[in-house]
Amino acid sequence: MSTQKTSTIQNVMRTVLGSFMLLAAIGHMTFQREEFQAQVPDWLPLGKDLVVILSGVVELLLGAGMIFLTKHKAKVGMALAIFYVLIFPGNIAQYTNGIDAFGLDTDTKRLVRLFFQPVLILWALWSTGALSYYKSKWKSNAYKGKSFHDFEAETLQGKAVSMSDYKGKVVMVVNTASKCGLTPQYEELEALYNKYKNDGLVILGFPCNQFGNQEPGSAEDIGEFCQVNYGVSFPMFNKVDVNGDDAHPIFKYLKANLGGVLSDRVKWNFTKFLIDRDGNPVERFAPVTKPHKLEPAVKELL
Repeated sequence: MSTQKTSTIQNVMRTVLGSFMLLAAIGHMTFQREEFQAQVPDWLPLGKDLVVILSGVVELLLGAGMIFLTKHKAKVGMALAIFYVLIFPGNIAQYTNGIDAFGLDTDTKRLVRLFFQPVLILWALWSTGALSYYKSKWKSNAYKGKSFHDFEAETLQGKAVSMSDYKGKVVMVVNTASKCGLTPQYEELEALYNKYKNDGLVILGFPCNQFGNQEPGSAEDIGEFCQVNYGVSFPMFNKVDVNGDDAHPIFKYLKANLGGVLSDRVKWNFTKFLIDRDGNPVERFAPVTKPHKLEPAVKELL
């Protein structure tokens, strides 16, 4: 997993923070140089001017990285958060020593600045998706060496099926519901399946009742609904939980390897996970992403 998917608002806020860092870098090396020097703690062994210049260079690199290194934004976000932690003693020194810099001429203003530093840390982690990225990487260690093909599930008919049966196929796992506003996606899923099943695509439906009680029926009810209303012919499995301690192991595995925006929790019905022919989770798609929009990603894996 090279990067972490982020929303439009996260991308905007990441760019804003990157621009702020570039401005701060310019300030370090030019018009605010003396004010930054005033913040440098006396106990540092390096000269204050050198510390300010080095900080400016680092801020320049991090600011540019926040804006332009989109494929590595989570790593840049983590690096920026660490940088904010490292310069925090400067904010503490300004408050404890009553230093008048940047127009902060009262203890109240300096205290506000002091508490704004954790906000910047969270801003860097959130806007780049670093929180979800590293949480997912940490969780995925629990499944190190595991493949999608190592799991099994029970069909609507009560038959245990090993995911190894799908070795060599591109798999799309979808949590479904019969009484959801997104339920008509069944039609597009079936169309996508019929179009590419001979090329190696298989879609696996996992009914779930965790979102608005929108899948309350029995296995028989679910099977009849899917067949009668949408002519579903791809494999459907027994109802499962996708979140929480009782989540099915398949979904725990997929979420650990493909974290979502803000958290790895499945947000709603019809979240879609793509797995390649070797059993490696590749990409995750939001519930509102219509199945036909996944066709390019499917074709690429096929």
